[in-house]
Amino acid sequence: MAKIFYPDFFNDVFGPIMQPGSSTSFAGNSRIGRVASHTVRGGVKRVKIRFNPEDRGHIQRLGNMMEDRALLGGIQGFAADDERLFSAHELARKKNISYEFGIMDQGNEYLFSTQFDVENSAGETGRLIGASIGGGMIMIYEINGFPVVWQGDTHAILVEKTPSSIGAYDEFLKFIDIRNRDIPGGVFIQSSPAKTANGHEAWFVELSTFIPDEELEAFFVPGDFLVFPAILPVVTFNGRKSQLFRTVDEWIDLAEREGISFVQAAIEYEKAFSGWDDDRIWDYFKNIREILYNQIHALEDRGTFPVADTPLLPVYGKQWKRRRDTGKVLQDPLTSRILDYAFSTNAKIPGVKIVPGPMGTGGGYLFSALEGVREHRGFSVEKQLEGLVVAAALGAIAYSLCRASGASGCVGESGICCAMASGAITWMAGGSGEQVQNAASMALQSNIGIPCDPIPGGLEFPCLTRTVRAAVTAPLYADMSLAGIDPLIPYHEMLLVIEEIRLKHGEAVSGHGCGVNCTATAARCRQFLAAEVMEGKLKWEAVEDSSSPEGKLVPEGRNSL
Repeated sequence: MAKIFYPDFFNDVFGPIMQPGSSTSFAGNSRIGRVASHTVRGGVKRVKIRFNPEDRGHIQRLGNMMEDRALLGGIQGFAADDERLFSAHELARKKNISYEFGIMDQGNEYLFSTQFDVENSAGETGRLIGASIGGGMIMIYEINGFPVVWQGDTHAILVEKTPSSIGAYDEFLKFIDIRNRDIPGGVFIQSSPAKTANGHEAWFVELSTFIPDEELEAFFVPGDFLVFPAILPVVTFNGRKSQLFRTVDEWIDLAEREGISFVQAAIEYEKAFSGWDDDRIWDYFKNIREILYNQIHALEDRGTFPVADTPLLPVYGKQWKRRRDTGKVLQDPLTSRILDYAFSTNAKIPGVKIVPGPMGTGGGYLFSALEGVREHRGFSVEKQLEGLVVAAALGAIAYSLCRASGASGCVGESGICCAMASGAITWMAGGSGEQVQNAASMALQSNIGIPCDPIPGGLEFPCLTRTVRAAVTAPLYADMSLAGIDPLIPYHEMLLVIEEIRLKHGEAVSGHGCGVNCTATAARCRQFLAAEVMEGKLKWEAVEDSSSPEGKLVPEGRNSL
């Protein structure tokens, strides 16, 4: 049975729940590292993390979005919401794990992928090739030389074909068949054959339920199989329904056809994908709201000034608070309050969990606008939760029709967040489905064409200016829509334009060779990143000799990379 997989509220839009940082660079890379940690048994003692020669600039930018800590933390088994990710280098050295970042000797066919070569204490080796593809989502291409196509959306078992496993595999399938009868929807998703370049064969089995090693050892010897737990919160299962809508017009039609509210139609979308009931979905939204609420109040809760700056990110909320405390700010009270929350979002305080939406801190910026408006207008928390559902559905539509990431330019990140927030606020204020669409379209129109050009080592610029603008302008587009202004272009058509521009002009709207990265100052920031931030972090060789317990730095040859 073929898998059904399409953009989801909790896998793609509001996800993953993570430590503060980029969903692509930090969360996605930590997820790839976690998968790589399962290519050997008993924990990793040595790892080489390497990038394609065609992506040589990757290693020169390493550290800007904390990719190094994500990759190295993931290989130690840290999930995206684990605060230990920030100490990945120190903890790896404490555990005597040798590691090295570098360039592959020979490139592979998977552009922008990362290759992990790992070894455990018994000398067993493993290899994984995968990529962070945006919004915390991942794609795994190879496991120990076996080609696979896996997004971490199922529990997977790689069973190598050996004389002992061939007969046992049939018995295993009978065991799974019994499980299928006992569990509604079954547990078996699919089994795909895989073959290495030198002819070794395996089965890649995907299940909706995790099966522990001890149960598998009733069928296979330990050396014949590896288990890879699902990474995504919503696991693929048999019985998933087709996508209920891909445009706001279809969403409105569904609500009218079924005689349900606009919000309930969005809930039905998630039920079709996840198989969860209404209560479980609403509970997950409540959890998201609590995380976002804590994030936007984090500076206030800590007193702002005690929060530590980092080499790559000053806490700009300190400067904003000083300005605000003078009583001379030029902004109106609502905008000022949204700015309070947006600067708390930007602070990226370790230990304060976040929820992307779609960009790493996008959920926080979006919620800054929703909470500012809720307080200012006296809306209920229940109405705000409905707004989050509306925002999630707008995000799922965006993921369905375009690349909702920096690959599409800043409109693919802060622009879509602004659209989601604008539509959500419109709903909170009593707007209709049509007005939600109009507000979201206006937000995208105002953001189209802006490049995604974060400066490596550039202290969060120009991202800060754009994400804050997205938060404070969301109520503007809601008001324009509620005033009856028609933006002419439907939301989905704007998304299709975003995708067309990405395909035609990708280098102009995304990357380190466009936008403000063309300035001389940006070049100096890149030098600062390479020379100071990543100094001594590209290679570490553990020393087992008890007289030298702390390992040693290895010359990195950084300038030659």
